[in-house]
Amino acid sequence: MAAGVDAVIIVAGEALIDLLPVPGGEHQFRAWPGGAACNVAAGLARLGRRACFLGRLSTDSFGTMLRQHLRQAGVDLSLAAAAAEPTTLGVAFLDGHGRAQYSFYATGTADWQWAGSELPAGLPAGTRALYVGALALRLPPGAALLEALMQRAYERDEALVFFDPNVRDSLGFSAGAERARVERQLRSAHVLKASQDDIGLLYPGQDHRDVAAAWHRVTSGVVVVTLGADGVYAIWAGGEQITLPAAPADMVDTVGAGDAFTSALLDGLAAEIPPGAAPLPGLAQVGTKAARRLLWRASVSAAYTCERPGAESADARTLAAAVERAGRPAAPPP
Repeated sequence: MAAGVDAVIIVAGEALIDLLPVPGGEHQFRAWPGGAACNVAAGLARLGRRACFLGRLSTDSFGTMLRQHLRQAGVDLSLAAAAAEPTTLGVAFLDGHGRAQYSFYATGTADWQWAGSELPAGLPAGTRALYVGALALRLPPGAALLEALMQRAYERDEALVFFDPNVRDSLGFSAGAERARVERQLRSAHVLKASQDDIGLLYPGQDHRDVAAAWHRVTSGVVVVTLGADGVYAIWAGGEQITLPAAPADMVDTVGAGDAFTSALLDGLAAEIPPGAAPLPGLAQVGTKAARRLLWRASVSAAYTCERPGAESADARTLAAAVERAGRPAAPPP
């Protein structure tokens, strides 16, 4: 894995527009930049990381909005492809607890139409980590190309591979097909982060700890399961189990909270893994104490985003202050 604290993190996936209800406005929606990869790239850049977005941005007005959003956050767009297809739309409906449920308008849109010539044959020199996930690893025709990129990076030890399946029960969802896909793709990941909702869709009725243990036996890396208001559960590289409570938040909505968690965790891992270390040995050098600190910081990052509409994440100084205010996490139950 490439050395250097300023090494780039490649974030591959979709950039779409979230249409969120306007509070108090009947049948009114506001357009927000969104998509897991877009949110993670922006979050990393705000935290001071060199984040490079590997995605397809439409040339329509929404695509222009997304490009401006990513540039303002400080994201490198040198690997972003200009696409003639329209921007994907995700329409969110919020329940009484601020939890978002999505409907997607994604047929023939820009994010999934990758051509082989638009993707690098290998990761650029200086790449420290590769994030891949969400719908971009599910929807054809581009999913197969991104999965191949992920697999090459893993097999060549080019970078730490961070995988977030971010499962959605829409767009022709089939639990069996999704389960097979995720189980295949996690074999090319060093870090797997999923939500309890993801696990509920993939493995109905199964305990998240049992699923995490099965995944960990495959990856030998790190498996993290976010549990919403119940906090976070993780199995670290050496098999240590970690349970933390949720960071306190005055809930507005959950849009982008998981991506804010991912940004902070990936940023923390990039700081903790020794420069030049191969991914799995590098993860093994991050001890349980450091792992708890990274997971708590990521939880505070998610809580910050929950307190704001849309996928707004904190910059490094703001997040540091929020972590200080939140204090130490409570001890896990005996």
